[in-house]
Amino acid sequence: MIAVAAVAVLVVAGVIGRVLVVAGDDDGSQEREIGADDSPSAEETERPAAPDDPRQGVVEQPDPVVAPDWQVQTNEDRNNAFDVPPEDWEIESASTARGYEQEVPGEEPTGEMTIGVMAPAVYLNAWCAEAEYLSDRAMAGTRGGQGYTGTEEAAAADAERFALAAWAGTHEAEVEVGEPEPFESEHGLVGHTVTATVTGLPQGEDSPCGPPAGRVTTVSYLDPDNDLATWVLVADVGVPEALDEETIGQIMNSLRPFPAESD
Repeated sequence: MIAVAAVAVLVVAGVIGRVLVVAGDDDGSQEREIGADDSPSAEETERPAAPDDPRQGVVEQPDPVVAPDWQVQTNEDRNNAFDVPPEDWEIESASTARGYEQEVPGEEPTGEMTIGVMAPAVYLNAWCAEAEYLSDRAMAGTRGGQGYTGTEEAAAADAERFALAAWAGTHEAEVEVGEPEPFESEHGLVGHTVTATVTGLPQGEDSPCGPPAGRVTTVSYLDPDNDLATWVLVADVGVPEALDEETIGQIMNSLRPFPAESD
């Protein structure tokens, strides 16, 4: 499912990634500040009508495809659904944005999300009691691909950007970005996938919540309106609770169009 062939190695320093979450109201509306060129994109702030609005059709929640007890996350705006395991994962609302603020040492935090996803699923949320900000071992969600020329470019660029945003710190870290590979799940979602890895992350008292390494896997595809979208999985590596390759492959393979054309 995931082929990694390094085509770029970057050594980066000077930026700290902080996890930010902006939760939508019960009626689907939101208040947030984000970069204009990043997902969640500007048009995504105009959320769908409330579920009890008679003008909006009701789309039935799909069943899981990996196993009956797995959980399903859907993103109707980006036309996808995917499954996550039943334990240690949380499904957040479709109107929730989760991503990163890039904090520059010596400058005051802006509180603005510079890159993120919508409708996230989160693994071992808030696991680190010593974390100054939010902590999780993995998250997955979807963002728009405005500005990219195709699925290959979007998959590679977003893999690199999330790797830098999530783990690049004041130390030097090595980021390897794989080549785009064709992707097709067993459930009808087609595009390209890229995996980026980060190594050389600090350990010890100064970094009680940080993993020794990290990975970002992206799947970019075209929705029914021929708009680019990218599904993103950000995960810690080299820790006892890290996601294994089989689980990552099962989650990726569960990606499917939602709503389906028949709906």
